[in-house]
Amino acid sequence: MRIRRGLAAALAVTAGLTGCTGGGGTAATTDAAPVRGGTLHVLSTLDLEHLDPARAYVTSTQDVGRLLYRTLTTFAAAPGQAGGTVVPDLATDTGRPSDGAKTWTFTLKAGVKYEDGRPVTSADIKYGVERTFAPELPEGPPYGRLWLAGGSAYHGPYKDPGGLASIETPDERTVVFHLNRPVADFGSAVSLPMFAPVPKDKDTGVSYDARPFSSGPYRIESFEPKKRLTLTRNTSWDPATDTVRKGLPDKVVIDLNLDSAVVDQRLIAGQGEDADAVALEPIGPASVARVVNDPQVKQRLVTGESINTRFLSINTRRVPDVKVRQAIAYALDKDALRTTRGGPIAGQLATTLLPPTLPGYAAEDPYPSPDGKGDPAKAKALLAEAGHAEGLTLTLDTVASAGGKAQGEAVQAALARAGITVKINEISSSAFYSTVGNSAQEHDLVIDGWTPDWPGASTYLPILFDGRLITAEGNNNRAQYDSKPVEAKLDQLAGVADPAAAQAGYGELAKQIMQDAPVVPFLWDKAAVLVGPNVGGAYGHTAFVGRLDLVSLGLRK
Repeated sequence: MRIRRGLAAALAVTAGLTGCTGGGGTAATTDAAPVRGGTLHVLSTLDLEHLDPARAYVTSTQDVGRLLYRTLTTFAAAPGQAGGTVVPDLATDTGRPSDGAKTWTFTLKAGVKYEDGRPVTSADIKYGVERTFAPELPEGPPYGRLWLAGGSAYHGPYKDPGGLASIETPDERTVVFHLNRPVADFGSAVSLPMFAPVPKDKDTGVSYDARPFSSGPYRIESFEPKKRLTLTRNTSWDPATDTVRKGLPDKVVIDLNLDSAVVDQRLIAGQGEDADAVALEPIGPASVARVVNDPQVKQRLVTGESINTRFLSINTRRVPDVKVRQAIAYALDKDALRTTRGGPIAGQLATTLLPPTLPGYAAEDPYPSPDGKGDPAKAKALLAEAGHAEGLTLTLDTVASAGGKAQGEAVQAALARAGITVKINEISSSAFYSTVGNSAQEHDLVIDGWTPDWPGASTYLPILFDGRLITAEGNNNRAQYDSKPVEAKLDQLAGVADPAAAQAGYGELAKQIMQDAPVVPFLWDKAAVLVGPNVGGAYGHTAFVGRLDLVSLGLRK
């Protein structure tokens, strides 16, 4: 998955596991409010692929990153639909457009400081964005080179220290962006980590990944990749300048690459330091029954929904025959894939690219099967039409984890029924997106997923299906789908001023794309995350696929 940020239409935090879609939400337990102090422990089954804000384009990393650095705007710290609201962060407002939304001006708040006490300046914002153009720092969002005037010819500050002229800093607290086209939602785009400030004298190039300089409530005390990240207070952080982050714990310790079963066991027991802990990812399938059948544990389960769609990407350059891709779409057992994630608790079986909670959603099921379990007979017929009556062999890229292996085996078993042999290629979680984002290294199939960067399909379809955005590294179009008619439609929709008309157009375009079957959607997911008995302020956040919003957590002591 490349699970990204976005807006969910609803979130429910309940004592049970019913799929509520109302816009409410409370903490998992409400005995007492969290207070300042103590050490919060975060138990993660994943590694943190990139802490560098220029490269952070994965949900879990961005959740952690909000503790370390601030951006011009950000998502509100709130459950439900309110969490999808973009609010000022470093800036005094969400931006002031001019020149038909081709120029955007932001004023920085006074009193915002780095961990060494120096003020955050507009030059630091400019330099931070310029770093995202450096070929040495791939994998971040494409919006800079896509939208900033002159961006297509700029190669970052290491090769061109003169900088990008389309980012102006007339004074220390003003930054102006000149775009090559109108972008009505640029004020939402600057919520991405690529718009975090980076002081030039603290930039260590690729090594900045291990030690970003803090502008948020916490600084890095130590970081052992694949093992542990320890954060302590940034004593220069002033909560009066920050309406989003609460900064309650004195320390946050994030243990990485843990076994998912062990994480569940520790949080179910909730003893010792685990009473002060939360999981970064949802509970595993094997733990669901135990959790829901224990009232004391069940009340510590936080369930949040999202607009993320999980899908199987099919590399169209390696699988160029549309009939073969359609056969895969028919053969896939979506229910089996959901079962590997815990069953119905994990979400609703997906039939479309755009989920029902996203503006522009248009209902369809172009590759139906009974109960979402696959239609091997239909798949075999299509393979025969494509000249593969004897079958074929494909390689699937998946994360080297218990969950990744289970999903890979579910795909393998489903496609085998149609005569397709699947070889599973497991990749470390710390290198997964670097590998599948390398357009030459990616294999035939990828377990994937996407959440829009901010509300709307305009940050979904273009990023995933515009062939002009395929890159050698940091590639998000893992279907490597390149359709001139689709690109023409994307360009046309980008210029539609009426938001409702634009969203409807994206919905119809999604249907058109699905006829080519570059991906096979299988789940519109939600997250059920356990927290320790002493943890307060927990809610699932729409921007983090229903997972916990770390900036609001604290201990009730």
